[in-house]
Amino acid sequence: MDLTKASWQPTAAAHQRVADLIGRYRDKAREILYPLVMSHYPAMLAGDDGEYRKMLELCTKMMVVGHACTEVLGHDYDERRQRVAGLYGGCCFLADSFLDDFGDEAAEHYVARFGALLASGWFELQTDRERLFYGVIARLFAERDVLEPVTRQAIALLHRAQAQDVAMRRAGDMSASRLAELKACARNRSGHAILVLCAFLVPQVPLERLATLFAAGALVMYIDDHGDSFADLRDRRVTYMNQVARPERTLRSLFVAHVERLHRELPAGTGRDLLIAFLTRYYVTRVDKNRHQRRQGASAWAVYE
Repeated sequence: MDLTKASWQPTAAAHQRVADLIGRYRDKAREILYPLVMSHYPAMLAGDDGEYRKMLELCTKMMVVGHACTEVLGHDYDERRQRVAGLYGGCCFLADSFLDDFGDEAAEHYVARFGALLASGWFELQTDRERLFYGVIARLFAERDVLEPVTRQAIALLHRAQAQDVAMRRAGDMSASRLAELKACARNRSGHAILVLCAFLVPQVPLERLATLFAAGALVMYIDDHGDSFADLRDRRVTYMNQVARPERTLRSLFVAHVERLHRELPAGTGRDLLIAFLTRYYVTRVDKNRHQRRQGASAWAVYE
């Protein structure tokens, strides 16, 4: 399939809008997160692994996605919503680090402690990284009634998807059923994450939009996992995208099917165009990242856009 002839293919103007917003929101992300990092976890700034920069880039990504989703849902992406999306991006980066960067025990510890927070509302913090994470969450939760049904349900389902992901980490025989479980797990972890973002950004997410926005989030995870395939394999982390026989072809099929669905089911307008243009850019850069790492032997090189 020639993607350049697809009906959903982003225009040059849509691509340029994504580039402009990435530059703007990168600066905004720094404005939002730097004071919190300085207050709670200044060691992150001194690290030589680029972690702070990576956090800003994920925060920037989340702010662009938040902008698109807010417009899709019929609202203006004002300063407050930009701040909320920026905080959520920082929250997601830190949660992902607990889940993915420090081994199985740390991931299980995070799942248990975040579950305790959801159940009881409180526990004692143990590290500066936790202080930063829950400092960001406190500011985020102050912006929204987290007991609103869709918001509460999205947060609970996101936590359950994270717990399922952690439980499936240990590799065993890769049967067809296990591969399907890995695919569903990736879909759920990122699909519910985008619904949490939307729930924090607008007064109410229309029920008829939930499934389509969930699909947009799922696509982000498939793209992410393909880009990180070699690093995940190096760390002995099994994902759907590093276990399929032809990952690049599989991702292309997933990308086309998901974007066609977004184009078909979301209302025509700047929000839909922005979301599809961003996903297209994200897809291309992560495929390039995977190819680069295949040539370079799973280097630590990262794509910062």
